[in-house]
Amino acid sequence: MHTTAKTLLILSLTHMLTGCSSPSSVDCKAVTVPKYAEMTAWARCVACHSSALSGASRAGAPKGIDFDNYDAALMDADQALSEVEAGAMPPAGSPKLSAAEKDQIVNWASCDTPQ
Repeated sequence: MHTTAKTLLILSLTHMLTGCSSPSSVDCKAVTVPKYAEMTAWARCVACHSSALSGASRAGAPKGIDFDNYDAALMDADQALSEVEAGAMPPAGSPKLSAAEKDQIVNWASCDTPQ
């Protein structure tokens, strides 16, 4: 294999592997990690991401991506972390999360998702 081809293969594999890891670099020993029930940020999320909502009342939130109970939030913690860090949630046109709300979600999802 040519050196250029090897280099491209290595770069591609590296990109794929690092793309799968969480962008979060939270030092869980240095931050306050809230328990699920203590998080006020969920009130913002469940306006759309609630198992009690269906159809248009979900405002485009995919069915099954819910944060109204611990088990559901736990299943989608990585997705919540990724989308909140990327600024994709809440979506454009919705009120933004406060810094404290964003920290709650990032710290909770990054640090063992305490119940």
